[in-house]
Amino acid sequence: MDISAISKNGSPKSMMIYHEEPSVLHIGTLAEHCYFIPFANGQDASACREESDRFELLNGEWDFCYYESIVDMPDDLTDMSGSVKTLVPSNWQLNGFGKPQYTNVCYPIPFDPPYVPDDTPVGVYRRSYSYTSDGMRRILCFEGADSCIYLYVNGKFVGYSQVSHHTSEFDITDFLKTGTNHITAAVLQWCDGTYLEDQDKFRLSGIFRDVYVLSRPKKRITDFRINACPDESFNNGIFEVTLSGTDADIRLFDGDKLIFSGKARDGETLCHKLENIRLWSAECPYLYRTEIETDKEIISEKTGFRKVSIENGILKLNGRHIKILGVNRHDSYPDTGYYADREKMRYDLIMMKRHNINAVRTSHYPNAPEFYAMCDELGLYVIDEADLESHGCVEAYNDMKWTKGYNGIALIAGDPMFRKAILDRERLLVTRDINRPCVIFWSLGNESGYGENLREAAKLVKSLDSTRPVHYESTHKLDDTPDDVLDMVSEMYTSLPDIRRFLDKKNEHRPFILCEYCHAMGNGPGDLEDYYELFMSNERLCGGLVWEWADHAVILGHTEDGKPKFGYGGDSGERHNDGNFCMDALCYPDRTPHTGLMEVKQVYRPVRVTKGDAADSFLIKSILRFKDAGDELDCRWEITHDGGILADGSLNFSVPPEGCTIVAVPEAAGHFTDDTYIRFIFTAKNEGVFKKGEVVCFDQIKLYTAEHVIAAITGEPPKCEETPLWIRVTANNCEYVFNRRTAVFEKISKDGRDILARPMEYNFFRAPVDNDTMRDDWRKLHLDDHIVKVYDTSLEEDSCCAVIRAKLSLGWSINKPFARLEAEYRIDPSGGVDILCKAELSDKIEVYPRFGLRFFLPESFTDIEYFGYGKYESYCDKHQACYMGNFTSDISYMHEDYIRPQENGSHFGCKRMSVSDGTTVLRFTKHEGFSFNASCYTQEELAAKRHNFELEKSGYSVICADFFMAGVGSAACGPALAEKYRLPGNNLTGSIRIQPVASDVSPSHTEDHL
Repeated sequence: MDISAISKNGSPKSMMIYHEEPSVLHIGTLAEHCYFIPFANGQDASACREESDRFELLNGEWDFCYYESIVDMPDDLTDMSGSVKTLVPSNWQLNGFGKPQYTNVCYPIPFDPPYVPDDTPVGVYRRSYSYTSDGMRRILCFEGADSCIYLYVNGKFVGYSQVSHHTSEFDITDFLKTGTNHITAAVLQWCDGTYLEDQDKFRLSGIFRDVYVLSRPKKRITDFRINACPDESFNNGIFEVTLSGTDADIRLFDGDKLIFSGKARDGETLCHKLENIRLWSAECPYLYRTEIETDKEIISEKTGFRKVSIENGILKLNGRHIKILGVNRHDSYPDTGYYADREKMRYDLIMMKRHNINAVRTSHYPNAPEFYAMCDELGLYVIDEADLESHGCVEAYNDMKWTKGYNGIALIAGDPMFRKAILDRERLLVTRDINRPCVIFWSLGNESGYGENLREAAKLVKSLDSTRPVHYESTHKLDDTPDDVLDMVSEMYTSLPDIRRFLDKKNEHRPFILCEYCHAMGNGPGDLEDYYELFMSNERLCGGLVWEWADHAVILGHTEDGKPKFGYGGDSGERHNDGNFCMDALCYPDRTPHTGLMEVKQVYRPVRVTKGDAADSFLIKSILRFKDAGDELDCRWEITHDGGILADGSLNFSVPPEGCTIVAVPEAAGHFTDDTYIRFIFTAKNEGVFKKGEVVCFDQIKLYTAEHVIAAITGEPPKCEETPLWIRVTANNCEYVFNRRTAVFEKISKDGRDILARPMEYNFFRAPVDNDTMRDDWRKLHLDDHIVKVYDTSLEEDSCCAVIRAKLSLGWSINKPFARLEAEYRIDPSGGVDILCKAELSDKIEVYPRFGLRFFLPESFTDIEYFGYGKYESYCDKHQACYMGNFTSDISYMHEDYIRPQENGSHFGCKRMSVSDGTTVLRFTKHEGFSFNASCYTQEELAAKRHNFELEKSGYSVICADFFMAGVGSAACGPALAEKYRLPGNNLTGSIRIQPVASDVSPSHTEDHL
């Protein structure tokens, strides 16, 4: 809209009439263009932008007035009397104005497009700006303001703009005067664009990205397009530059070497062929440097030669099939909200690279411009997403009984009212980031359904850029709008069987990608390896991007030791919220890795090792597409058993891209007597994102499985006493007191020292992890609060052992017992007890969390030693980041401190575990393996508290020894837990051996007893 057509009369507030007008999106803004920062001639234009003489950063303290309602705002909003100081960029809710609100699907306002509530909060910002006329135009740039911005200079209306995550540029020169000027920006919390920005995140407001002024000549470069594409041989390339605005000299550098120079004319394309080019990829992010110089300024741009294509349904980069092993990332920080400075962005990206992640989706809006330059440099594939999500339509469309289904999400996707706004967002996305080699897809947006507006959006994107595929998840529709304009099929959280069924479709030939999968909420995800194996099984499967990178949180305060108290939905008194569903990521809000990120690092590893045909041969296979793995990785190996390292060494290897090689380790063909493993440990050969020598990944292979030996029983037979209420058995200075009313031991002691602080228990409950969607069934059946019924107990002697048998059930009111048990406790002369328990479980519920025993030891029992999967927590479906080995820990370090407390710290596949107070040891063994958990907290405490900072220690060392522990899955927003990771049926048999010993007695690593 031409600003000259707008009346300059009236108060500043009277101009604020455009935020409910979908046909008016930008007033007084410059035309969209690619991102660049000009420098003065003679400057190093490749330096950081703050070094440019043409760049003035306006970040810092601004005057600020907050109004709960636009109605309350004075007519002359530029009069800032009563203002306070606030930081720009930031979000005003984190500075004490208004409340942060976390909502996932639902809109934060009534669904009444294009209108927003009259009581829309407003933040008014003002700062001074000194100006001296020098013939240059002053361009004021806001890189991000939520949700829309009205701009005034010296009290005069300059313009209006929306689309929160895009740069709005205003030429303010004609509004300036010599000397001190005042820039005023009124930012509304809601506008008609809010209906298109319903992303799953904390809803925060304000100027949240950098603000700066560019000084530029009147006749200048207004836009440019660089196309650097290899030819069919991928040895040579075509370099093209198209300019808008004026003519310029073009120079292309390889490092410091000038390899091409030419003159580009305004509106024309300069084309040059190059030989022996180096290609850009995430593995080899090689960049050239393009300089564009006029007589007034110089612009520098990093350039990567690469070609993205889809051939026969296969996604390719530079002619080779690639896999997207990625993650979704929001701009979300507990201290700065939406604002990510250069250091924070870079830290995130380096962390991704250090965990073998090769792709990032900018969910669900474009990131700050500098983010993409970092991805170019570090090597990450970017799925660049438009600032578009209308997820709340699904609720608005439905009735209260949800009889209309999920397709109502597409309500806006076909609404002509929003077509202009949707196309505007797509144009802004492509135009700004078109020169970035890291961007390999354009994504139309997220969870907005599909309809004619999105079809037109895809057409627009293709008209703007024919070199990249167009991505969108188009599953949900209200009509039959065809999606053939989309270059791939994209889905979220699709189950493995459904992906296989997709591949069998006869009329679908496009590649398939999971734009979100493996919902990493809390203790998870638990199915990464299964998805990876499927991705690798078919070239039409592009891969996927884990949801998501980092938990969203606000800081509620700090603990006494200075640790931040992270809050989530509902902690700020919001009108409505979605609880802790924002705690769904691979990192904590402060970027401390979850164990799930360790799992990602290992599943996404660049090389894998399998057993060869000979006893000493092994096959190393590389998933790298563009480099020899041997050039990047060193390899050492170690052969281990329960007891430590038997042999170790290193090997040289070379693996061509996507190739494999056979290596020999002669020591692996040795004679072994225990269960024996070989672990190949790959470390960084060169200094880079990984430090030289840092572990990149590993693989462990079992070399030998020992025959299970049953040790002979010797020594004095146990002594037994019994009454109608209890049975006492003593052997080898060990004492057991069995309670006949509860059918468990209420006392275990060694050398007169009590080991139990409370009676042991049978245990079928766990503090629900976020993926335990069946948690309500557990509570209805009272797995956590049951009544014990004992039907029969008996004592007899058998082969010098005291054998206690019991029949019992566990249940609660209303229902039949959820478990009927037959237990046998066999105490031998050594003082050890073998526990065997058969369980018949009710079919009332589909998934039980665990079946095992729980022990409450005095809190002095803090020393843990085990042989099993470590060092991270591990489960049957989440142990790729772990390996079989000997580990020790203090019990206080075995708790994984999820922000919403839940089951954590279990260790899968253990052969043995010991817990000690330094004098007495309680040892658990099972040849076939068991899971254990050692914690200062009870599962009841974990289940009861909303936040980790609310947890209270139990006063015990709580040991859970599980015959079976269910997997953790990713069902919070994904498929149900796979059958193979559930307890194996409703008729189970569990066993384990318990042995109290003095702490100076060496453990028996390989023997079980009868």
